Amino acid sequence: MIAHVIGWVVVAPVLDILIYAEPANKVFAQGVFAAVSNTVTGVIVGGLLILAYTKTIAKKGSLDQE
Repeated sequence: MIAHVIGWVVVAPVLDILIYAEPANKVFAQGVFAAVSNTVTGVIVGGLLILAYTKTIAKKGSLDQE
């Protein structure tokens, strides 16, 4: 997660400034918004996937002996 935030808030804006000569305040604001929105999306989707996975795990003692 730390690398994700560094990528969106530091690396991407600096490269936009160097390569495309974009205004610094604009690209840093976009980077912060992208980092926050991607983190929130990851938490929501990841949480739903973990919840779905935990429902597929067999409970202890749920198997019947034949």
